[in-house]
Amino acid sequence: MTTLGELFDAAGARLRAAGGSISSAGPERRDRRGIAQEIDRFLAELQGTLAGRAGTAMSPASSELTRQLDLAREALRAAGRFLSGGSEADAAVGPQLTGASRAVAAVRDLIASHRGADQAPVTAYAYTLSSRSAHDYLTRRSAEVAWEAGQVVHALHEGVVDPGAAAALEGARGFLNEASVFGRTLTRNADLGVGALPLALPVQAVHAGPSDPTSSVTDRLGDDCERLSRVAFETLHDVSAQHMSGSDLHQLSRWTAMARLLAGRVLLRIAEESHDAPTREALNRAAQELRGSAKAWQEAAASWHRVVDVADPRAHPKLPPPSYEIVRQGRVVQLPRVVPHPAAIIGHASAVRVGQLLYGPQWRPEQKPGEVRPPQAILDDARGTGGIAAALYRMPATGWQMATAAPVMVRRTQRSLVTDSIEHRPPSLDPQMRFYPVHPRQVEELTSAYGKIRQGEQAAAGALLDVAKCAGTPVPRALLDVSAHRLLSERQGWVQQSPGLTARQQREATRGVEPPVRRPRGRSL
Repeated sequence: MTTLGELFDAAGARLRAAGGSISSAGPERRDRRGIAQEIDRFLAELQGTLAGRAGTAMSPASSELTRQLDLAREALRAAGRFLSGGSEADAAVGPQLTGASRAVAAVRDLIASHRGADQAPVTAYAYTLSSRSAHDYLTRRSAEVAWEAGQVVHALHEGVVDPGAAAALEGARGFLNEASVFGRTLTRNADLGVGALPLALPVQAVHAGPSDPTSSVTDRLGDDCERLSRVAFETLHDVSAQHMSGSDLHQLSRWTAMARLLAGRVLLRIAEESHDAPTREALNRAAQELRGSAKAWQEAAASWHRVVDVADPRAHPKLPPPSYEIVRQGRVVQLPRVVPHPAAIIGHASAVRVGQLLYGPQWRPEQKPGEVRPPQAILDDARGTGGIAAALYRMPATGWQMATAAPVMVRRTQRSLVTDSIEHRPPSLDPQMRFYPVHPRQVEELTSAYGKIRQGEQAAAGALLDVAKCAGTPVPRALLDVSAHRLLSERQGWVQQSPGLTARQQREATRGVEPPVRRPRGRSL
């Protein structure tokens, strides 16, 4: 999925291509007016991106950048009155400039996708986007593409005979260069992790089928994690269109545990053929941490053993057939049929995808494992050892959010939970009544079971980042998750605040290799 940083990169690449096309056409081109107007439209889109950030006042750097863009646009319009040509750029330059404008407009759309129609956040990453450091990142990248636009203006200026047009174009270039200097100089504290931000996907059920190519597993697994992240946020803030039930959370826990176990087996399979000792050791350690995380999810699923959500009793103990007396009295009732929450279906799909990567596209959880695929085939589909580590990292990073939201969901459904546990059976209960309201102690056991998961997911995420670092693969998403999880913890007040990234870690990130997210036990990602 295209990220925020990639959209800025695409805009810069289109502008460089446009500048090259102008230079190669020579000084006799006749469409300079149309090109100037296209550049003006691009700068208008860039201004819209700078002004379109909800929740944060415009910084001095952004204000100065916007002012310089205004001056550059005025100069371009003045140049257009002297330049020759029509109102449209030619076929060699126009599509490039239009593509740059669309890429910048897509930045604005991507940011807007993390908030609803009422501007309320719909993902945890909306918190990060409202921070000043994120604002500085967007300002910095806008300044970079403004400089690229200045280079296009410079190419357009070459060979211009009319002195008025030449002066106006030179002025526009100067304003864009000044905008670039201000934007880069005043945004040294930019949050580099914001560049890994993807489009916020809607919460909808997705399935994994045998026709899905194994080469697409890691990309689709990332999409699954994006959807589950949004489910966690909506659960925390009680804004879900469909609330998760006890059965949904029970089944999601089981599938999540299976996905972690399969992911650990994938890493062990790759480690068998690894000739680099540090990488092999990191793979084995990550597999061990994933098994620990799977165990925590299994224990959370097991805590539902004697608990049933009467609003959605898909997961319930085996019930005896009704007695003749109950049938005669007409007291037999059918259990309600409830549509599963998309999160439960997505959790199943994620487990299937990891299994497909390990056993092939035909694999299903109901089948025997079969023969494991060759390590090289797995690495080819996952784009190398670093690629598989970066893809699997998303699972525990998202699982941390789900584990944070699970206690909220349990308490929200507490009134519809019943149990047949003998240990908590009230003495005065009618012997014919098999189920009774869940005991507060059982609710506490459920919530504490999910609370323990965060620690395991934290360790697994850090171990997978160690693998990526050994392979020399940057994981910019880790920086974004550090910021989002910290802000999520601050706003919820349940998890101790994690310290921010150090200056050394920021420098490592800018060199292209992300530092492993290691935190003390009990802290968030």
